[in-house]
Amino acid sequence: MPGKLKLVALVLLIQACVSIVAQMPAPGDSDSEGVLQRATEAYRAAKVKAQRIREAVQAFAGAYYEDHIKPVSDPYMDWASASTSSFWDRVKEKIDQYRPI
Repeated sequence: MPGKLKLVALVLLIQACVSIVAQMPAPGDSDSEGVLQRATEAYRAAKVKAQRIREAVQAFAGAYYEDHIKPVSDPYMDWASASTSSFWDRVKEKIDQYRPI
């Protein structure tokens, strides 16, 4: 799941960068002055957009986990925890039977 989430975030970031590059004028249309300034502004805009997308995806994933995955997986985790603790208690009892204190 985390790998797919990173992939989706990467695709969305690339789409944001492509749209920003498409809005920039062609190199022959303007002077070389200000290219670094425009690139900095484009980078900042893409960064803000990517952060907003990340927050939205993270919120959606968290809500999905809380609503769909956690209710299903919690009983199994409780069962496994109870099974391991009861098994460990039985092992300790057997050891105490064979080894007097």
